[in-house]
Amino acid sequence: MVHKLRHQSELALIREDDPYFSGTLAKGLMILQAFLHEPRPHANSELAEKLGLPRPTVSRLCRTLLALGYLDHDERIDRYFIGPAAVALGYPYLASNIVRSQARPSMQALANQVRGACSIGVAFGLDMVYVETCAYQRGTLARPDMGALRSVATTAMGRAWLHSLGETERTEVLQSLRAERPEEMARCAAAIDESLAQQARHGFAVNFGDAGYGVQGVALCSRIRHGTRHLVFNCAVPGTQMRRQELLEVAGPRLVELVRRCEQVAGVL
Repeated sequence: MVHKLRHQSELALIREDDPYFSGTLAKGLMILQAFLHEPRPHANSELAEKLGLPRPTVSRLCRTLLALGYLDHDERIDRYFIGPAAVALGYPYLASNIVRSQARPSMQALANQVRGACSIGVAFGLDMVYVETCAYQRGTLARPDMGALRSVATTAMGRAWLHSLGETERTEVLQSLRAERPEEMARCAAAIDESLAQQARHGFAVNFGDAGYGVQGVALCSRIRHGTRHLVFNCAVPGTQMRRQELLEVAGPRLVELVRRCEQVAGVL
């Protein structure tokens, strides 16, 4: 099970269940994870308060992460921010995923056809991590960088992943979303149910713009694995550019075709 630890209290619960879980290592990684949703520079005091850790512990761990290059420090404002070693650490994961390069020409072609973006992501806790994106060069749609996080609840990509889960696991994820992200679920619960129903009918998940930003999307969880995780493909377009019916009749089927071709190349059919 993947843990995204946000507070010392959560760490204590995990250590009760697993005596081999390394608390010291986890605390250091908690500091790095604190930057995932807030990439701005942080002070020791902010990190200590946010994570529920003693300030001397945070200071010691930050100095260690700084020495290893995982954090950088701006002395003018006395704040830490993510360092280059953290970026470099993700490169082997991306480089070992050969589907990215194989799929890129077809993804770019689809992005150009719909004048939007086509991406690949994997599930990480309650978020999807983008590992590849191709975008229509003359479009106005924001292109998510590799490594960007988007919520499982608010994206077609996340909903496609939810559909791929067994009923028990899907229920657990939805319960976690309700507990940890109540505002998101209040806004998107009905849309998630609709997306699951749409995938049963059409073969792909949908987001009809309910997540905000005027973006609509379709997505499909492929049978291609990278490590233990399935690759999820999506296609996103500005809401003003494509009607709901066109999204279902054009973008969705084209994405399904793309995914099936990728699966054939990857030898998983």
